[in-house]
Amino acid sequence: MKSVHLLKMITCVACLFFMIGLTPSGFSQNSDSLQTHFSVTQCDSLIMANVTNPEFVVMDVRTPAEYTPEHLEAAINRNHNGAGFDSLLNLLPRQKMYMLYCLSGGRSGSTYNKMVAMGFPSVINMLGGITAWKGVALPTTPDFAPLQMAVSDTIVPDDTVFIGMVDTILLTITNRANDILRFTSITSLAGTEFTTNFDTATWVEGPFDYTFAVFYTPTDTLTDYITLRIESNGGPVQFHITRTGKSSQVGFEDLRISNFEFRISNFPNPFSSSTTIEFYLEKRNRVEIEIMNQIGQGVDYRIVHGTQGLNKFTWSAGSLPAGVYVCRIKAGDQIAARKMVIVR
Repeated sequence: MKSVHLLKMITCVACLFFMIGLTPSGFSQNSDSLQTHFSVTQCDSLIMANVTNPEFVVMDVRTPAEYTPEHLEAAINRNHNGAGFDSLLNLLPRQKMYMLYCLSGGRSGSTYNKMVAMGFPSVINMLGGITAWKGVALPTTPDFAPLQMAVSDTIVPDDTVFIGMVDTILLTITNRANDILRFTSITSLAGTEFTTNFDTATWVEGPFDYTFAVFYTPTDTLTDYITLRIESNGGPVQFHITRTGKSSQVGFEDLRISNFEFRISNFPNPFSSSTTIEFYLEKRNRVEIEIMNQIGQGVDYRIVHGTQGLNKFTWSAGSLPAGVYVCRIKAGDQIAARKMVIVR
């Protein structure tokens, strides 16, 4: 989930503070945000700490004429002085961490204020701009290139799906650099129980994401495994996905095995209005059901009396906005969670 990546970014920076003793002025104390001003040496450390972070973006807010011949590696460009600048900012994905710079700090400081006011949770302004950066002999480049990175976890653990049902696995990749990302190939899923709506004709501008679906429709109770490799002009990424089919006729006695694992399934997923959530219990039990949004806020909570065997209930999304949600179910000492996606 996106909240996991935001937590990862905040944790990286918190570790950075500890390592080099930073006490930046203007640092937001909100645990879900990072809004501050760093020196160029602190920004250099921040960049190095986030080399493998797909949600980290360096943004140059100078004019294209200033930016094109010389910029920080992989930095995207949004012209502070250009028409429609605020609209361009508003289009940027808000879950990412942005490190801003300009020539000497004036335009990036103004952009910082705008982005904070717009609700971007993680924004860092580089004090002194590229002038101060070069003043301590830090590198710049004239190069442009795309960089493909996986935003979703690259290992998708096993889950069970009823035979005849369709499980939807949403995966997200991003372009973390400053040229157009174009796809050249994707692993064929022919002959497997997986299909995908991935479109190789799609192109992605930095710093935007591309979310696609892999669909699993089991025809037997065997465990299926695929490695999905996506090749592009910005390098490859791979996702490893495991799924297992389950008979819809399974009864309680079939589940009374020593390694019984408490699981949740739901269908359809994604859904727009309602979904059916299912789980098995070894015995009657008090069941707590909690639905949370992607930043961990509870949006629904209820207690039901579960019965032995298969339990199911329909959950309505009501007026909740589109996005990723988590259903968490506790029955006695057993806890399971399931990611659900609302689309509008």
